[in-house]
This record gives sequence, structure tokens and C-alpha cells, in this order.
Amino acid sequence: MVNPREFMQEVLREVCRRKDHYGKTENLGSKKLNILVDFSSPNIAKEFHEGHLRSTVIGNSLCNLYEAAGHDVVRVNYLGDWGTQFGVLLSGYERFGDEKSLEENALAHLSEVYVRANQEIKNDSTMMTQATEINRLLEEGNKEYLKLWEKFRNISISEYKKLYKVLGVEFDVYEGESMYYNKSQDVIDRLAEKGCIERSDTTEHVMAVYNCPRSGVRREVVLQKKDGTSLYITRDLAAALERKRKFGIDALQYIVDQRQVGHFENLLNLLRILDPTESWSKGVQFYRSFGEIEGLSSREGKVLLLRDIIEDLSESMLESMQNPDHQYSREDCDPAELKQRAITLAVSHLIYTDLRSNHNRPYKWKSDEQTTKSWKLRKGNVVPVQYCHARLCQLLENPPIPLKLNPDACAEDLRCNDEVSIATLPLQLVIQMARLEEVIHEGVNHSQSYCIHHYVEQLVSLIGKTYENYRINDKSISKEQEEVRYLLFFCARQTLSNALKLLGIPPMDKV
Repeated sequence: MVNPREFMQEVLREVCRRKDHYGKTENLGSKKLNILVDFSSPNIAKEFHEGHLRSTVIGNSLCNLYEAAGHDVVRVNYLGDWGTQFGVLLSGYERFGDEKSLEENALAHLSEVYVRANQEIKNDSTMMTQATEINRLLEEGNKEYLKLWEKFRNISISEYKKLYKVLGVEFDVYEGESMYYNKSQDVIDRLAEKGCIERSDTTEHVMAVYNCPRSGVRREVVLQKKDGTSLYITRDLAAALERKRKFGIDALQYIVDQRQVGHFENLLNLLRILDPTESWSKGVQFYRSFGEIEGLSSREGKVLLLRDIIEDLSESMLESMQNPDHQYSREDCDPAELKQRAITLAVSHLIYTDLRSNHNRPYKWKSDEQTTKSWKLRKGNVVPVQYCHARLCQLLENPPIPLKLNPDACAEDLRCNDEVSIATLPLQLVIQMARLEEVIHEGVNHSQSYCIHHYVEQLVSLIGKTYENYRINDKSISKEQEEVRYLLFFCARQTLSNALKLLGIPPMDKV
């Protein structure tokens, strides 16, 4: 039977010893994997919207979990910068583009052009023909279109990086479909050697044909159009093969919308045909799909832009923080600092609410009702969580009595005056702290981040209850009791900080 006092002593010492590394696996040995995670992946020349947010925050949090579990991770942002949709944009820009509008707000103008071009295509079939021709000319190296394409690509990446900085998301590598279109023929040739290639008599498309390993059903996957241009699947195959060679990875994982599941099933099956000796998804799911935002459509302009969501939420947070009755911010502070806190809270809220439930769960975009205010009403408010962390920071930095951190403080002193044994609340809190590494591996095994969200909710609840019942400035307790309570709250703050960082949320010292 575990001795509660010795258990608490051991956990508290371990938190003090490892600090920012507490909860992380120190040495996986031979079980350590090199995992490449492909996430976010917006289509260039489009403004970053809430649909992109899901892949970004889910992918970032999973990368954090894999690293915490002891694995090596390569974070890749694979931009949609090639294909027919870009032909649509360029054909639209020739008709509706304006250099002045491009200089004033490039992505907003390009998004407007893309939406208008798609609307025009419904009424004018020649425009789709033009878009297809532009796509073909791009693949053939047309200098005029390539120059315009490169201009739009550079503008997009520059703007996206600004938003990624606000979100606290970083990538090891930026790639794009454009890097692999000229390697598509190599992929087709290799599949032909495996006896998998057929050419359609009716459409003249080049297809990969195989029997699905699970169902045995024949599948036909178009790899090349009749005009010889590449497709998304062919470029993805070329990219996966190159990544395997370049990074020496054990596993690939794509963070994608559920609507793309069929595509990635075909991708994995074709990779296994191309190279059956290689492991393509060792230890993790090949793709981690997430529920779509039903009704959202960038082609029709039915999107909420991330910059608008953050701006609206931060204004709401700032208004609340400036309220003299607001419990979370009583001290005077520089207006610029207060504004930055509001932005951090807004971004924290976006991430926290998105990761609160199973990633497979969809939610609806209501075109006639949806506004950024809907984000304020989503369950899983992060403000009490950040306040809990900030309150512990204040307690530890300015204790009511002079105290020093003592990792060897006796856990037996964690009791109330009317108790003779280890107190229940502190024991429950320490048990929750001790679960962090276990919960990290649970998230890794299921490729889900919501288990960390649930862990944080339980941890904050226990911290709050313990804080109310075990005050440091209680005149009726001894110096030894004060010391061990200080230790307990230091370890609670450290554990909460580490858990929030796993979600991609920066812990706040002040709210």
C-alpha cells in the first residue's frame, strides 16, 4: 500500500527538480520516433479564417504532446500554392484585380477576387476553361504567370507568419505543392512499374488502380489530367516520398478536415504500394481528422476571418479588464500592456475552446446569424484558468510572510488544525499533478488534445478548493505548515503552466 505522505513528498520533489520539464518523458530509448506532422496548410492568397484555425491549433498541440512524450517532431506547413484553384485566382485577377487594392490590403483583395471568380464561373463556362489553361501554362513554366504566382505566394506567407506569431505557432519547414508538381511523372512511372496505372478511355485521365486492403473494393484514383497537369494526390505522393528521404521519419501525420479522409486513405494505400517495406504511420495515426465547420465556404465568402475574431474578442476582454469591479485586474498598468494581455486572453480562449472536446466533433457555421460574438459564448472559458495561474504567481512572488521554496518540506504538515492525517484536498491535488505524464501519453495514443483540456479543468478546480482551505497567511498554523503549503502551491503553479503550454496556451503571470 502506498504511503500518502511519502507519495506526496516524492511528487513535490520531482516537480521542483524538473520544473518546466515536469510531466515530460525523459528517455524513451528504442521507442523514440521521428514524427513529421503536416498541419495548418492554408491555401495562399486567401485570408486566414476559422477553418484554418482548427488544423493549426490541433496540429500544434499534438506536436507538443509528441515532444513531451519523448519523440522528435518535424513541424511542416504545406501550403496550397498550386493547382486549378490558383488558375481560378489568376484568371479572376486578370478580370477583377486592382494593383492599388492589392497594395492596401493584399489578402483581402485576393480573397474578394477569388470569391468573385468562383461566382463568375457559375455563369460563364469560358472562365473555367481559362483557369484550366492558366494552370497548364504555370506547370509549363510561363514566366508572366509564375511571376504573379510568386508575388501572391510571398505576400501570403508574410501575412500568415504575422498571425502565426500571434497564435504562438512555429514551423520547422514551410513547403508548398509547387515544390512537387514536376516530380509527379516520377510517381506515375513508379506506380506503372507496380502494374497499377491505367488510362481512362473516356476521359484520358491517368489513374492508379488498386484493391482497398480493408474492403477489397477496386479503387480508381486520378493522378493526371488529360492535359498532362498534376493533381493534389500526385503532389502529395511526391512530397511524402521526399520527406521520407530527407528527414528519415518513422511516421507521417496529416491534420485534416474529415471531408479529406478518402484522399488520405488513398494516399496511404498508394504509398504502401510504392514502398511496402517502409513504415508510413508507425506509432501514430497517418491522418488525424477533425470535424468540419458545416456551412463554411471560402469560395462563397462564408467565413469568419481570424484577425476579426481576435480583434473582437480582445476588445471584449479589454473592456472587461478595465471595469473597476472586475476581479481579474485591480492594479494600474500601462495601457499597451493591458491591451497585450487582452490579446493573449483572446488567443488563449480561441485555443482552449477549440481543444475542449473530441477533435472529430463538427460545429455549424450559420451564415445569417454567425458573428465573432459566437466565440465568446463557446464553452470552456479560459479566463478563470489564466486567473488561477496568475493568482498563484502573485502568491508565490509576494507571499504575505517571507518564505523560501523547500523541496524537502514535510508533507505531514499539510493538515488542518482539526485533522491528524494527510489532508484530503492536498492529496487529491498532488495525485492530479502526478497524472500529467500519464495524460500526455493518453493524448499521444489517441492523437487527441482534449484529454489535456480535461486535465487542466480538474487541476484548476482542485487548486481553487485547496487555495480556499489552506491559506499561507493563516495565523493559526506553524512555520512548517506555511512552508509546505508554499511548496504545494509552487508545484501546482508549475504543473498548470506545463499543461497549458502543451495546449499551445501561454500561461499568464497577470490577468
